[in-house]
Amino acid sequence: MTTRCDLPGRPGPRLQAIWAALDGAERKAFERHLMNDTAAEDLVWILDRYGHRVSASTIRTYRRRLRQEANDS
Repeated sequence: MTTRCDLPGRPGPRLQAIWAALDGAERKAFERHLMNDTAAEDLVWILDRYGHRVSASTIRTYRRRLRQEANDS
């Protein structure tokens, strides 16, 4: 089964799985924290409290790719 992910760029499978597990309001909150200045470690802690496992390096790598794509455009 393929899950459509509405996050910008090309999020990896871990971020896609988290996105798929969230409802509309949760997705808005997750996207806001993911795209803004919430520290990766803080976001990992919050997600972990709700059973979503992801590493801070995964979040930082995703953010770095988005910045690179924006600079390449």
